[in-house]
Formats: sequence, C-alpha cells, structure tokens
Amino acid sequence: MEILCISNGHGEDIIAARICIELEKLGFSAIALPLVGVGHAYTKNNIPIVDQVTQAMPSGGFVRMDSRQLARDVKSGLVGLTRKQLGFVWKWSRESRRGKRLILAVGDIVPLLFAWLPAKFGGCDFVFVATAKSEYFWRDRRGYLPHVKKPFGGSNFFPWERTLMSSSHCKAIFVRDLLTAEILNKDFKLPAIYLGNSMMDGLEPKGIDFGIDENDWAVAILPGSRSPEAYDNWMTLMLCAQVVARTIPHNVHFLVAIAPDLDLEVIGQSIIQKGWLRIDETTFKVQNARLVLLRDGFSDCLHQCHLGLAMAGTATEQLVGLGKPVITIAGNGPQFTRKFAEEQADLLGCSVNLIDKPAQVADVLNRILQDPDYFQEVGRNGAERMGASGASASIAKYIATNI
Repeated sequence: MEILCISNGHGEDIIAARICIELEKLGFSAIALPLVGVGHAYTKNNIPIVDQVTQAMPSGGFVRMDSRQLARDVKSGLVGLTRKQLGFVWKWSRESRRGKRLILAVGDIVPLLFAWLPAKFGGCDFVFVATAKSEYFWRDRRGYLPHVKKPFGGSNFFPWERTLMSSSHCKAIFVRDLLTAEILNKDFKLPAIYLGNSMMDGLEPKGIDFGIDENDWAVAILPGSRSPEAYDNWMTLMLCAQVVARTIPHNVHFLVAIAPDLDLEVIGQSIIQKGWLRIDETTFKVQNARLVLLRDGFSDCLHQCHLGLAMAGTATEQLVGLGKPVITIAGNGPQFTRKFAEEQADLLGCSVNLIDKPAQVADVLNRILQDPDYFQEVGRNGAERMGASGASASIAKYIATNI
C-alpha cells in the first residue's frame, strides 16, 4: 500500500516522519506533503517529498494566532500554494486502486480537510493523527476547568471537525491521550484510538555528561525554534535564569537547547552583555551559575534537568511528559503568545507554572521547593497528560494490521 503523509507544521512533520519510518519498516511506501515549510524532518529521514508544492511561509504555520501572520502568508502566495497542494492530493487519491493507497493526515483540521475532501468524492481512505487537540484543554478527570469556557459542541474538537472524522472513509483517529479517546468514543461514537503519544518518541538520552554534581541543580532553557521570535524569547528567559541563580542556594547549570536555525554567536554575545564570563564557545559562568549552549544533546538536556524555563511548544510538552515542572512566561508571538501560553498551561495541568514577569520566578521556586509532594505529582501528571512513548510504531502496526 502506498501512503501519502500530509502534515502542517515543523512539530507535526517530525511526528509524521517517525510514523512513516515505522511504516516503511513494515514494507509500506510513503511520500510526504508538508503543507507548511519545506519538510526538513522528512528529508532528514530520506522520506521523499512531493515536488513543486512546498514553500516556506513567513508565519511558520502559526496563522491562527495572529491575523497579521495570515496576511503575510497570503501575500507570499499561500492561496496559490494551497490550490496546488489540494490539486495534487485530489489527483493522487483518485488514482488509487482499491486497498492500494491511504492518506495519513497529521496535525489539525487543515490536513484532515485535505484528506476528507478527495475521500468524499471518490478518493481513497484516510487516517488522522490528531496532534493539536486534547480534552485536557478544558477539563480534567475531575471535571470541567472553572476558568475555561465550555467549548462549542461539548468537545475541544468542534462539530465540523467531528463531522470530518465521522466519515466512513476515516478508518482511525489516533489521539494523544486516553481521556480524549474515551470522550470521543463514549460521547460522539468516533473511532478514536489511544496508542501513546508520538511526541514522546525519539527522546532516548545519549548519555552526555554535563558535569552536574549530586547537589547541583540543572535547569533546561527552551526558547523555541523559530527566529526572530526565539531571540526575543531568549532575552526574556535570560532574565528568568538570573532570578533562578539568585534564588536557588546551590550551583546551577543552565542547559540551553538551541535549534539548528538559531545563531550561536548572536546568543553568545547577548549572554556576555548580561555580565557572564565566556569560558569557551558554548560555556559561560557567573557566580554560582554555569550556562551551556547545546546544539546536540536535546534529549539529555530534558532528562537531566530538574525543571525548565520555557517559551516553546512541543519541547515544553516533551519536558512535562518526562515528569519535569516548567515555568513559562508569555511572549510576543507569533507562537508563544499569552493565549497560547494559557492554553498550554490548561493542557499540561500542574506541571506548568505560568507567570507574567521574570521576577515571579522566585515566588514559584519558593513555593514548589517547600512542597514535598510537588515533584511526585508532576511526575504522575506528565505521564497522564502526555502519555507513553512508542506510539509511532504502534500506529504503524495498527495501520498494517487493520486497514
């Protein structure tokens, strides 16, 4: 069976690529259509990309958070690109012979709609990996969140999304947590399946030694992956780090995960301007604090840290999934806006401490350090909200066995 994988974002591309790798191990042939960007996650894993219908957009895929970003994307040719992409999917789907082709849609309603439209008019079947939504955004297992308005239609998946998912051509909906699967199954009779969370795949540590002693503290700093937003986030998180260093009465190691597209030298100069002494290209010191910039070792950073300072999407969720508490602060966007930060805090529960200004880091630290049960609670919460690893292989096996 041939599989066309449609995804709409950098994080979604990574998840989709992992599933494609597992499908290819089972003998399937996969090609990819990244709707946003040029699909580095696919090419890195030797998964072929559909030619001439991919293009990087200014928003990086975050148009829903800022109408100005949508306007920039439209100006850059979004409408024409979308028409070409939809035309390709339509043709590819309708060329299928029975049981020979399948669309794997990964992300939100956009790839879901790209899969549903051809199927509605005689195209092939599809499955949907719902990475963007969870019922935890508005409730938990105890009931509704009092500060969140009950969503229209009684689910974080809107009625029109559920209509698309209820298509007879939709053979499976893979969701990111057990609560979401239970609600979609029980309340809406949708074929939702929970097989773990692909976001938690590929996080095995390499065993890097960061030189952290037993009584030291390690703090991960996650500024995000897209410039110029990540540089603005970094400056805010530097202020937070200074508060951490003053508050924790131990040696503190800040492990900074730097995305490939960010300039190490720009970040390094900003650290020096804040009064840190440069030890080597990636290491800085001031008083009881040490800061290390990491191009590699992201997984080791997440595993070895005690807590995180974060203004990121997927990376924050992964840190929570590993049982670590996080302090977040809203930025200017286009991704990590106040709205995004609040929604992320609802999604991830007690693991996330959302503040308004860097000085409040001290209050959070003093509170959690005086609570002997907090870190155990965060461990349990992370496992519940983010789920287990191994989902990519499980999803591929389900497709191979049942579709």
